[in-house]
Amino acid sequence: MKDQTVTVADGPQTVKRQGSILIVDDEQLVRKALSRYLLKMGYSIDTAEDGNVAIAKLESEPYDLVLTDLKMPNLDGRELLTAMSEKFPDIPKIVLTGFGTNDDIILALKTGAYDFLTKPIMDFAILYHAIERALDRKRLNDEKNRYVEQLSQINDIITMLNRGKKTEEIFMMLNSSLRKIIPFDRLSLLMIDEITGEVVAKLVESDREKEYGGMRNFSLGDSLLKEVALGKEVAIISDLDEYLKSHPLSRRTRSLIEEGLRSSMMVPLIINNVTRGFLVFNSMEAGAFNSEHSFFIRSISGQISFSIQRAELLDQLELHTRNLEHLVKARTHEILKTQKTTIFALSRLAEVRDPETGEHLERIRNFSVLIAQILKYSGNEMEISNQYLRDLYDSSILHDIGKVGIPDDILLKPGPLTSVEYEVIKAHTTIGYTALKEASRDLGENSFLNMAMDVTLYHHERYDGGGYPTRRMGTEIPLAARIVTISDIYDALTSKRPYKEAFSHDKSVRIMKEESSRFDPSLFKIFLDNEDEFNRIRREFS
Repeated sequence: MKDQTVTVADGPQTVKRQGSILIVDDEQLVRKALSRYLLKMGYSIDTAEDGNVAIAKLESEPYDLVLTDLKMPNLDGRELLTAMSEKFPDIPKIVLTGFGTNDDIILALKTGAYDFLTKPIMDFAILYHAIERALDRKRLNDEKNRYVEQLSQINDIITMLNRGKKTEEIFMMLNSSLRKIIPFDRLSLLMIDEITGEVVAKLVESDREKEYGGMRNFSLGDSLLKEVALGKEVAIISDLDEYLKSHPLSRRTRSLIEEGLRSSMMVPLIINNVTRGFLVFNSMEAGAFNSEHSFFIRSISGQISFSIQRAELLDQLELHTRNLEHLVKARTHEILKTQKTTIFALSRLAEVRDPETGEHLERIRNFSVLIAQILKYSGNEMEISNQYLRDLYDSSILHDIGKVGIPDDILLKPGPLTSVEYEVIKAHTTIGYTALKEASRDLGENSFLNMAMDVTLYHHERYDGGGYPTRRMGTEIPLAARIVTISDIYDALTSKRPYKEAFSHDKSVRIMKEESSRFDPSLFKIFLDNEDEFNRIRREFS
């Protein structure tokens, strides 16, 4: 990007700036002499004739440094140093006095004074260097505090993003929270249509009274966004007017200018190393965005991309649940036949009492999809497609369908099972598998029922080979069954059962860690890294 109005920032840059200094001395000649010299050196100068006046000014104006005498009427320098250490501990102080004692030096150091110089000042270069050292330390301290604050803001935003379920909800949260950090008048979520390749303005939020009338759809090649998409870096146009002069064919830029916007910052939203869309900030002021804004938004852009992608997937799943009849009609003949056959299988088994609750099934399917979704976006598992996620959402709730064939006196027994009873309970895996296999006999290969059979038969296998019914181990166990194993055990531990009370989230996680050899290590790490989200889902569906 050769145009000078476009920048791609590598990180935050600190601009060297002169400081604002308050001179506190009861001698007018001293105040004038110091002011004249320090103004000549480029500092911003204010004065106070005693400690009381200095305190009043410190409470109303920001200062970077205080130069103070010790012997003054009313509130003297010693009392000023003490007061500043309590009220303004971050403002450095330099003591200038002609009557300093050892006790004065000790007090100055205890109250945070940076240096102690004697009057009259014979060499102003010594004063200048003392001031520069004090200001440098304050700049470093301010920068550290700013980074700590930014880190806190990043954590708050990530927590907020993790709570968002819908794309619109996430977008409005971003619009609200980022305004505290980035000065923008309009925020836009632009997505790249995977079929046409066009950029589509999905959501727009503006401060301006005029309703958004810009280009809703436009070619990716008609804007700087193409370079942003290819380079995968945040880009800033400080002056849209200047940019248009060197890119007169850009209809997108001309449209923004016509709406009164003067600068832009464009953030690529990257999923699996591919740019899927953009978060675009616009301002009515030229030069509104800088490298610190770019660095901040880049530090959370990955989480934003993931949250928006997750929200879109959950929107699809929710739409699938709400409009199941409509979706079945729109599916292929095989999916329609699968649905009817599944209903038939369930109706045959429904004659026997099922002790599991609907909330349990909602938890299992949400736990399982969460693990699979994070695994998908990690890029380490090519097997997981959107169809796989839909199949897992539907099939995971059938994992214990075979339990409806277990006698109530065993299934609902409040105490420990005998070895014989335990063997009966274990048979629920093969009972469920056989029922689903019989129901799908005339369908041939089908992803949903094949996964349901895998989950039903193998979800009690252990990664270390100690499970049942076939004692498979490692990746011999189908991925869907390994996922549901973690979801089912966590839910069993945190739920009340006939033979036990519900354990707390923390205790359940501790127990699972102690038994970690039974789980797929990579999937169990995803569970541990996202245990707070599991706990949230558990509470939501309790």
